[in-house]
Amino acid sequence: MAQQERFALTRQGYEELRRELHALEAEYRESFEQFADANDDLDPAREEAAYFETRTRKEFLEQRTNYIRVVLERAEVIDEDPNPKTVDPGDRVTVWDFENDTETTFDLVGNSPEVSFGREGVSIESPVGQALLGRRVGDLVEVETPDGTVHFTIRKIERIPLNKRL
Repeated sequence: MAQQERFALTRQGYEELRRELHALEAEYRESFEQFADANDDLDPAREEAAYFETRTRKEFLEQRTNYIRVVLERAEVIDEDPNPKTVDPGDRVTVWDFENDTETTFDLVGNSPEVSFGREGVSIESPVGQALLGRRVGDLVEVETPDGTVHFTIRKIERIPLNKRL
């Protein structure tokens, strides 16, 4: 049997996905009732568009809830900072950007499901996320991006504050 893909999620990302799943399940139940009503009362001249819109939304909700369930089932939740001196998922990293002469802050979040569900931050799978992981304050970081190479110095590492998490 093939090994199932695991998803690294911050605690806050996991909780946000759970809340989204709960909301989608409630909307699905409501959508299912609307779909049944639209199917029963189908007036070809007037309600066909509403029927197909309801059916399309119901199908989207089914796909989305199924995917979120899989992600949550396979999640590896990152609760603790394994090493506060190095950059890990769930950390807020402040860097000096040499190209722009500016200070920039990145919230490192879990892999693609967490980012794709609207969590603000930089995925640990992105070029910036990969370049920052495991680094320490004072490290020089070079990142290949689609716009070219950027250079950072890590100035500060801290956990993403609680008010940004939930």
